[in-house]
Amino acid sequence: MHPLTLSSTALLRLIKSLSPAAGPRAHLTASAIHCLLFKEGILHAGAHLPTALLSAYAALGRPRDARDLFDEMPEPSLIARTAMARAHAASGQAAQALAVFRDMLADGVFLDNVALAVALAACHGVGSSSGAARKPGKMVHALIVTSGIVPDVFVSTELIRVYGECGELSVSRRVFDDMPVRSSVSWNAMVHQYVRHSNVGAAYELFLAMPRRDVVSWNTMIAGYCLIGRFREALELFRQMVSPSSCPVHPNGPTMSTVLAACAGAGCLETGIWVHAYIDRNRMNDDGSLDRSLIDMYAKCGSIEKALQMFEKAPGKRDLYSWTTVICGLAMHGRAADALRMFGMMQNNGVHPDDVTLVGVLNACAHGGLVDEGLCYFDSMEEKYAIVPKIEHYGCIIDLLGRVGRLQEAYNMIMTMPVKPNVIIWGAFLNACKVHSDVELGEIAAAEVSRLDPDDPWARVMLSSMYAKAQDWSNLARERKEMNSMQMKKTPGCSSIKLDGEVHEFIAGGFQHPQLGEICTALENIEAQTHAS
Repeated sequence: MHPLTLSSTALLRLIKSLSPAAGPRAHLTASAIHCLLFKEGILHAGAHLPTALLSAYAALGRPRDARDLFDEMPEPSLIARTAMARAHAASGQAAQALAVFRDMLADGVFLDNVALAVALAACHGVGSSSGAARKPGKMVHALIVTSGIVPDVFVSTELIRVYGECGELSVSRRVFDDMPVRSSVSWNAMVHQYVRHSNVGAAYELFLAMPRRDVVSWNTMIAGYCLIGRFREALELFRQMVSPSSCPVHPNGPTMSTVLAACAGAGCLETGIWVHAYIDRNRMNDDGSLDRSLIDMYAKCGSIEKALQMFEKAPGKRDLYSWTTVICGLAMHGRAADALRMFGMMQNNGVHPDDVTLVGVLNACAHGGLVDEGLCYFDSMEEKYAIVPKIEHYGCIIDLLGRVGRLQEAYNMIMTMPVKPNVIIWGAFLNACKVHSDVELGEIAAAEVSRLDPDDPWARVMLSSMYAKAQDWSNLARERKEMNSMQMKKTPGCSSIKLDGEVHEFIAGGFQHPQLGEICTALENIEAQTHAS
């Protein structure tokens, strides 16, 4: 049916139906209606049709078309201006979106809560790392306060995000506490801001206080514990989430991806197998979207064969991440030849490596002692793969050279590399110096590690060990005296074991384990039996 034969109400309904869900040619329909209305001279006969068309362009991600229409409007309304700003913001054009609001204020247009929420959302795209988002965000907040506008739940939630992204968590919390009504989105926004700033304790307190926790709430907290390396707490939270006594919240794909990462981080293969069974039982990986996470989990938990099985089961779904995960896993397990073979197969399948893939390849060479191959891959990175070596790649080569005792070459690379060496680079070099008993270069490396991380006694402990091995008792005594004067203590060693689904952690010299008495009794019995035999 021709659009011009429709009533204005039906035409308006047709325009409002134009969204991404309407199909890939929806924007062509919008453009056709726009042209027809303009040609017939009825485009601006009323405010409803052009505003609806403008909103359609915004929804379809066509900011340029929206702008052309907006510039044709003789007197754009508040709704039209808001739609125009939303179109800019949705397309990553934050500065243009904020410019629309500046024009609104200059023209004396009174903003409502919808317009304010869009303005605050646009502040996220300005660049919070430099504090750029703080200024427009605060200006919008000041406008709300001075104009007497009562912010609704959407505006307040955006204020929580703006201040949180600028690092002003106390202001975010004040806005949250002042909200008369809070939605689940508001609660999740505040929890998320605590998590993104690694304040997981405060996030968990708020999480427990939530009147209703949805899947986003659980995912945010589980990811928060993973972010700070507390993988066991993350896994325990997941167990609570799927417990029959818990609130009826079902995990989704992001939940399982995060939980598998927690299993990988904790090295809990038994839990990882249980999670895999849960995924299969609930048909959560029929599309193969979790294959990459499963491969990563099995590789990092020590079951490289299971990781390879996961990789081999769906050859048509292999992507860059899957190939890279397998290559890095094989490298981690010392299977250098297999890792390099996989790298060759990856390229033969038309998959171009990225910088992480090359880290895995160089690590494989380091673990396998393949010096010439490693140097060849490193030297060809820019020319063959268009990848500029990063500090991680230099670290792999320094580790490679250090493992085979070519310490002077490694040191020369550190001193000439275009990026500034960090504590990891110097630490790898120091470890190589200790292995090959090179005290002279070891002193240089230890000094750099101590300079970059003065609170960590590891470098001094390593240097003391080198002095002791070289029977340099005077320097050993001096080093230990300096450590004592600075009250530096070696971080105690830690080991863990998983038994009946529970991870037990033991710290050298520690007496905190709840079953310490039983453990000591068992050890005494074993010792007695040993002596008796």
